[in-house]
Amino acid sequence: MNPHADPLSELVDWLGLRGRMDLHCLFGEDWAAPHAAIGPWRAPFHIVLRGRCELWLPESRTLVPLEAGSLVILPRGPAHVLRTAGLQGEGRAIRLRTGELIDLKTNLRRPEKADTDILCGEFEFPGRRRSVLLEALPEPMVIAFADRPGSAWLEGLVRLMAEEIAQQRAGAAAIVAQLSGTLFTLAVRAHLETRPELTGVLGLMASPRLAPGLQAMLAQPEAPWTVASLAARCHLSRATFAREFTRRVGTGPLEFLTTLRMELASRLLAQGGQGGQRGQDMASIGEAVGYRSEAAFNRAFARHAGITPGRFRRSSNDVATA
Repeated sequence: MNPHADPLSELVDWLGLRGRMDLHCLFGEDWAAPHAAIGPWRAPFHIVLRGRCELWLPESRTLVPLEAGSLVILPRGPAHVLRTAGLQGEGRAIRLRTGELIDLKTNLRRPEKADTDILCGEFEFPGRRRSVLLEALPEPMVIAFADRPGSAWLEGLVRLMAEEIAQQRAGAAAIVAQLSGTLFTLAVRAHLETRPELTGVLGLMASPRLAPGLQAMLAQPEAPWTVASLAARCHLSRATFAREFTRRVGTGPLEFLTTLRMELASRLLAQGGQGGQRGQDMASIGEAVGYRSEAAFNRAFARHAGITPGRFRRSSNDVATA
């Protein structure tokens, strides 16, 4: 654990995030691009560089207009459709062209004449059983650069990614993959800075009164925290801290602490199961998340994940070597 890391950095690090850009869409009039569900541990994203369109989520019956300069992330990977605003029916046929860096989808004979230009990619969070960060994000999460004066870095990153894709110079694929991970963190930060009604772990980050308690949990998850000791970190009475914490998060402080501990344990177990790494033994992982006996850790993890730590590690290894 890094005692100096901020909560957002720590929780993103726990995700083991991998990102990639895999599709460039150039469309004229009357188009619809459906996307199958890929969740829960894969999150598609779309960047509207030019033109306008709409996002339709059939399961929640949510319709979101998207303008040029918009980033949309679907944290839990639901089925969705990007389409011409107000389109009725399937639209004009879309063809897929295989590219050297990323593939191209278009409904035009001459894609350079496109009205709408979209980059599409995916974030992957391998070895997960739960993430308090992903659970706190809205579905969808939309960041409009023009509406966010503080998102200049995010817009600049998107422009750099688009330039790398357009130029297709040596190393472009690796650069775009690395920048995709940064894109996720910048998007969450932009959302965090502009949403006063945040709940869950984002609500804790945004609350000056409660954030020290979250920081303490993340910096020392193994410590024998009590509601009183966490309240003292926040300079609040035990009752006030517990009440405000529960109102923000929906669970009590110690229940939330257990969730954080199990999320960290999942990460440590997955690290030990990937790429042939030896990793920590079960007892060491248990101690790292506050359990003095391996048996107590095994019971707590099984209650949280519905699977024993050993089986979880083996399943993570299967995913890593697939």
